[in-house]
Amino acid sequence: MRRTRYRLRVAAVAAALTLMCALAGAVAARVYHGQLLTLLVAGAALGAFAIGFALRNRPAFLAPSVSATGLAAYLLGAIALTADGTEPLGTVIVDALVNAVPRTLTALIPVEPAPDTVIVPVFLTWLAATLACEFAIRYGRTLLGCLPPTLLYGAGLYLVGPNAAAGTLWAIAYCVLAALALAVTAAPPERRPDRDAKVDGAAPSRTPALMGAVVTTTVLLAAVAVLGPAVARLVTASPGDPREYVEPPQLTDIDLNPLVRIAEWAKYPEQELFRADTSADAWMRLAVLTEYDGTTWQASGDFRTAGTVIPGSGEATYTADVEIIELGGKLVPAAADPTAVTDLPIAVNLHTRCLLTPDGLATGSAFSVDSALVQVDAAAAESARPDLGDGATVVVPPGTPEVMATIADYIRTEFDTPYERAQGLADFLAEHYAFDAEAPSGHDLPALGFFLGDPIALGGQRGTSEHFAASYAVIARLVGLPSRVVVGFDVPAGASTVTASQGMAWPEIAFDGVGWVRFDPLPAAGSVPSPPEDTLEKLEEETPSEEEESGGGGEAEDYNDEALEQDADFAEEAAAEDDALPRWVWYAAAALVLACVPLVLKARRALRRRRRLSRGSPAERVAGAWAEVLAAAARAGVKVPGHLNAEEAAARLASLEADIGALPRLVNAAAFAPEAVSESDAKAATAIASGYAKRIRHQVKRWKRLIL
Repeated sequence: MRRTRYRLRVAAVAAALTLMCALAGAVAARVYHGQLLTLLVAGAALGAFAIGFALRNRPAFLAPSVSATGLAAYLLGAIALTADGTEPLGTVIVDALVNAVPRTLTALIPVEPAPDTVIVPVFLTWLAATLACEFAIRYGRTLLGCLPPTLLYGAGLYLVGPNAAAGTLWAIAYCVLAALALAVTAAPPERRPDRDAKVDGAAPSRTPALMGAVVTTTVLLAAVAVLGPAVARLVTASPGDPREYVEPPQLTDIDLNPLVRIAEWAKYPEQELFRADTSADAWMRLAVLTEYDGTTWQASGDFRTAGTVIPGSGEATYTADVEIIELGGKLVPAAADPTAVTDLPIAVNLHTRCLLTPDGLATGSAFSVDSALVQVDAAAAESARPDLGDGATVVVPPGTPEVMATIADYIRTEFDTPYERAQGLADFLAEHYAFDAEAPSGHDLPALGFFLGDPIALGGQRGTSEHFAASYAVIARLVGLPSRVVVGFDVPAGASTVTASQGMAWPEIAFDGVGWVRFDPLPAAGSVPSPPEDTLEKLEEETPSEEEESGGGGEAEDYNDEALEQDADFAEEAAAEDDALPRWVWYAAAALVLACVPLVLKARRALRRRRRLSRGSPAERVAGAWAEVLAAAARAGVKVPGHLNAEEAAARLASLEADIGALPRLVNAAAFAPEAVSESDAKAATAIASGYAKRIRHQVKRWKRLIL
């Protein structure tokens, strides 16, 4: 009977710890896509505990060896289950083992179960279950056996960070299982009945253990009840996210500034970049650039590793099968907004919704991209206000060329609504500037100033889509429109080969409630541009001068002239200075005030001495005389602490070589028997206090005598 109870306790502890390990491993699964990781970590916990439980009575070295073999086999199975089959299994295994930790921490949430993202949680779950089984089942240390799953639970919470809701039920279930394992804990090894052991004698009393369990549980519940609310009030900050400390996938030099690729594509328009088989006409984006510092347009935000499904997208309405020819780089062409990518490892920038492949695009790489095509409501855009929610899209770098400000003034003057200004700016650039595939690359402010302002005979007023898009975006921000530059391709429906001639840059404007709207500032094919200076000069001629607006004649005095206003201000300031008092008067007044300070202090001390020595009952006047004696001694450098009695204070005052006579006795009488103090006693105390200050005056420092 005793052996049966023991085996039941061991089985209960093993079951509880197995479920604890499964729960601890599944904590991380809250940020994974689907239920596959939950099943994998549950299987790892069950497999590790099954091996350890079956070998609990075997030599200690056997269980870890068999468990390590089982772990290797289980990891191979997990890798094979989550691999997509596009690469050899050996390559997948090596890549997963090498990159498991960084890719797990940089994977975009929800994390797609893949070989390199499931290895870490499966391995840690198996390890925790093995250690828990050894501690609790083999050595009978159940409390120590709860430590590995608890550490795994904490690691799972750290991995999840602030990216999932609070798992209160998970925590309660974990604590209940831990309490169950401790409640039915197995006997110590020296007293446990093995399968071949004989059980003799009566069972030991369980009363002490039961009482100890009751007392411990009561103390723990009381501690939780008392400390729980206080601890809850302290937890006010969101947990840290470990992904902030891991370097995300990095762009190559060619991808950091993709606008420079426009000039190369314009020079070699027949270069084949990739093949595409698409379900509809669409603009496939390569990069979205929102930040401009006057030199370079760059994308904001970091790229995060993602699985097949990209979070935050709508329902897929567009499909593109892509095969790379000579595109190169790491940026992946995809129509906005991508929802899923197959056959290619990717990372996504959640700020711009652009894609990147960490290993780069190689010739022959083939993949599929599904997208939820962005549909723009043109009618809503015409009446919408600009979306100013992102400050980076309205920042204008310092040093913008004057021609940009002139064009911006023209757009503000000619057009009223934000949409009209956006379209008017595109029409202005298309009508007054020419497309030139041979124009040198450059989108810094001097290059854009040359493109917009220099005569066409000197090479200005002509450029590629790089110049048109970058100039449009900067001028739009001067007008007050949030803008960005997009680099991508115009891809028709069906199967086609995308060449460099289809690569271009275009600007987009953000409208509230509508989103980003694409505008085309490029001139139509075969069009002849008109000089922009003609239009801008006409604007200056039509703009009335300040004199005309005020109704004055040619040489009539302009009463709104800022110079006259400034002269009037100067006259008023001069008149105010003439009416003000001379500066020496203020200095003299300040010196007089400082000179009066000692007089004021002396007068204050005299009034206080008079109040102390002449007002009140005889006992109060004796106390006042004592206060005057102590104040005089303090000025002479002898301070008497307030806790000393009259005799002790008199001993301190003896150092000043001035007799205070019977004053200590009178002070004690005034304190303890005030009705016994007579008028003659008060007069004697007053005389002692008055004479004392005079006798010790020579012992007071000179500056104190002058001031105090």
